Amino acid sequence: MSRPLAPRQIMIWAGLALSVLATIWTSMAEDESTAQVSATTRPTPASPQFRQTTQPPKDADAMVLDMQKLKREPMTDLTHNLFSANTEKTQQALETQQAIAQQAVEIPPLPFTYAGKLEDNGQFTVFLSMGDKNYSVKTGDVVGEWKVRSIAPPKMILSYLPLRAEVPLMIGDSQ
Repeated sequence: MSRPLAPRQIMIWAGLALSVLATIWTSMAEDESTAQVSATTRPTPASPQFRQTTQPPKDADAMVLDMQKLKREPMTDLTHNLFSANTEKTQQALETQQAIAQQAVEIPPLPFTYAGKLEDNGQFTVFLSMGDKNYSVKTGDVVGEWKVRSIAPPKMILSYLPLRAEVPLMIGDSQ
């Protein structure tokens, strides 16, 4: 058994049917008008109008299109050219992207292993180990080529000084 259509569905189907009928009616009307126009305006070979359209023009050079006249000068005013890129901004963006890509390639992996942290009156001390050496660091401390920029659990930010690139180190939440 099929369920009855809701009023909304009936409206949608009726709109669809009306649009299809309107499309068919419009295309039929266009076909009739096109046939009438082409039947009345089409010159026959015996008519003088046909002879006029089939004869070559008397001045054949007048019909040649001069492409040199159609060419225009390229726009040199970059401030008003909507389609030209601002070269200074583009160059700066390109340099920034290259610097970021270069940093990503040249930053060595963190030599430290997280060993623990201690909170004392809102100040964090993080314990790091590098090989057989252990370090306790706070914000601003420098260990080798690495500087501690910030300590905010769950991570601390270390800066690789030669490239001025920041690298996060996960240290876990404070308890």
